[in-house]
Amino acid sequence: MTVSGIPEHCARLSMQSLMTDPYRILARFREQAPAVAVEHTGYRMWLVTRYEDVRRILADTSVIRDFVANQHRINTNSRVRPVSQAHLVDASRRSFFERDGADHRRLRGFVNDVFTPDRLAQLRVEVEQLVERLLDTLPVGEPVDLMTAYAYPIAMTVIGDLAGVPSQPRKNIPVWICEMITSPVISEIEHGANQLHAFSVEMAALKRAEPGQDLFTDLLQVRERELMTEDELTSIYLLFLVAGTEAASAIGNGLLTLLRHRDQLDELLATGDSFADAVEEILRFESPFRLMGPRLSTRPVALDGPTIPAGELILLSPGAANHDPLRFPNPDEFDVRRRPSGHLGFGHGPHHCLGYALGRLETTTALRQLFRRYPNTELVHSQRPADWRPGKFMRRLNTLAVILR
Repeated sequence: MTVSGIPEHCARLSMQSLMTDPYRILARFREQAPAVAVEHTGYRMWLVTRYEDVRRILADTSVIRDFVANQHRINTNSRVRPVSQAHLVDASRRSFFERDGADHRRLRGFVNDVFTPDRLAQLRVEVEQLVERLLDTLPVGEPVDLMTAYAYPIAMTVIGDLAGVPSQPRKNIPVWICEMITSPVISEIEHGANQLHAFSVEMAALKRAEPGQDLFTDLLQVRERELMTEDELTSIYLLFLVAGTEAASAIGNGLLTLLRHRDQLDELLATGDSFADAVEEILRFESPFRLMGPRLSTRPVALDGPTIPAGELILLSPGAANHDPLRFPNPDEFDVRRRPSGHLGFGHGPHHCLGYALGRLETTTALRQLFRRYPNTELVHSQRPADWRPGKFMRRLNTLAVILR
């Protein structure tokens, strides 16, 4: 396949480089061409890194998420391999995240009520109370891992309460999600996916026997009216859990970023400036997603110069787009006064993250409350590289050791 203006040799995406120095690596791709051919899971995919191109494709309904169900439309020279765990893939593709058009809008509509302004106002009070309770339990003056003791408990408690998850399994869900999303080992990815799928099936049986005032009970009522399939039911629930735990990534990234930029943290605390504005800059500067995708072009996609033909697989990089100097001056500088409207930290277009407002609420509250109570908090290993979880797509800390002061 010849694509005018785009280098076609397949580059390799080094997981180690994307973990330790993603923005420098992605900047090379961004400077090289509007799209660069890379190999991922046996496919040739076009990596798009420039802000305007990424934003345009995210809003382009002809570039679809459900490429598994449309494998017959993928160009034959893209080196497609058979997909293992076919049932799990098929089930996950039935969630609204992987559907397109009217079908996507139908499935997304079933969970819209969770994030109404009135519900978010109620959740604001609940999140503030939760954060204060957690802060009361943290040790002061000695090392503590804020991912384990703070970020994950916030995210899992909020999403667990909304989704009706019993207390006992909550500690396992983030482990399974991390395996499925960030592990470089195929067996661990499959284990995490299997465990989450099995848990969703178990929850369906539990909520049929013991209905509650939660998302799964609401979804079951939709299912009983035959407005969705059983696979759609369990996969929407699974995706809701995955999306809910992403707040932990944003909280961890925000804590690390502010602790690494002490002057800006001190300015926030001294001036009383909005932590909500700072969170927007954090989401731009340290995006939760290095990469998104894959997506499939169903018709030619015009970039700034070249065109990607129909039938090609596309990877998008919000991380690179949010560091594009044509959109954000001095993009590699963290500046809490920037107020970066239009960043792509939670996507854009039809698949813009449904839980964005809730995730922003959790992150803002977690950062504000912790640093106002413990303004002199410091990193235990300030001179060491951060402990990032392996993986090409997500930007998620494994641990974050600090001393609260």
